[in-house]
Amino acid sequence: MKLNERSVAHYATCDSPPDKTGFLFKKGERNTAYHRRWFVLKGNMLFYFEERDAREPVGVIVLEGCTVELCESAEEFAFAVKFDCAKARVYKMAADGQAAMESWVKALSRASFDYMRLVVKELERQLEEIQEAGGAGLQARPKPSRPNQVARSRSGASTSSLSSSSSSSSSASKGLQDELQLPSDRSKENGVAWSVDGASCVAWEACADPGNSHGARAPPVPPRRRGASLESPVSPGTGCFSKLHDWYGLEVAELRTQWLQSQ
Repeated sequence: MKLNERSVAHYATCDSPPDKTGFLFKKGERNTAYHRRWFVLKGNMLFYFEERDAREPVGVIVLEGCTVELCESAEEFAFAVKFDCAKARVYKMAADGQAAMESWVKALSRASFDYMRLVVKELERQLEEIQEAGGAGLQARPKPSRPNQVARSRSGASTSSLSSSSSSSSSASKGLQDELQLPSDRSKENGVAWSVDGASCVAWEACADPGNSHGARAPPVPPRRRGASLESPVSPGTGCFSKLHDWYGLEVAELRTQWLQSQ
């Protein structure tokens, strides 16, 4: 592998956040003594410096195809970075303590792209299992009813209930039947014709929806309480929304004028 020396040195000292940093004792290749070096792990590259504030690294170890394992050495808490190639160098290092050694071994073992590739494959396998399980659950789950079917069922229930109530009321008394008969100027809300006093409704006429090609009818609104009115209890004569809006506008304008006078 050929690396550009300037690019590697810049990557080692740039502002990109490192994955791990710290001091380790590194065994030299020619001088077999252990030397204290400052290590910086970025991605799959392990840089080491003579000092913590050094401008350029002394060397770099590309952590691809390597294994990190404990080793026997004169130094305590030692471990080695080995490669599959027979002539490849074995890097021996030692930490200050047991916790630091375990932390470095774990970080270096997970730094290679081979490890990340295995993790991605495992996550993809788990995702496929979840999707297959979800697909099986969706097939086993009963399909929901269509909106128009629900509307039709509701319309049938409402029509039957209205017809039953009409028949029972007609058999009970004639006066109640006369009360349910509306004049010609009866009001309609959501396709429901209301009685004069707002107590009940007698007919649910078809409420055609322009966007509904199936001809489904909307369910009726609940009956209004007896004596209910759209008139404002504060300002009579404001049943129309525009009149009510103008009335509140006058109130706001009056309050604003009082506030300006107080200022």
